[in-house]
Amino acid sequence: MQQTNHQNSIDDLLSFCLESLCDLKAHDLISIDVKGQSSIADYMIVCSGTSNRHVSAIADRLSQTLYEHGLKEITISGQELGQWVVVDTGSVMIHIMQPEYRERYALEDLYRCMAAADNLEVA
Repeated sequence: MQQTNHQNSIDDLLSFCLESLCDLKAHDLISIDVKGQSSIADYMIVCSGTSNRHVSAIADRLSQTLYEHGLKEITISGQELGQWVVVDTGSVMIHIMQPEYRERYALEDLYRCMAAADNLEVA
């Protein structure tokens, strides 16, 4: 089955975000396909920064880079504290977290459980 142009553009956005995050020295990047499990995004990216300043800087530079490449509607939450910042592009939601917050909230596990539950058949 051939992907639609919309899906191709979402996949391109995902790739662009992952590449940008690598360039910004984000750690432990994980992308999770949440189509069908979430109504707020098609993909989630979870990554870590080393400090409040690093987490905030990653979010700031990522949003600037996305804006410069034509994505004008970006929402950023949590940047003031720099513990857990969310950059929301609409189709891709990026969680940039300090390691202790990432471990505490375990978003990767949550989304994997949601995906596994969707694949279960109910008798």
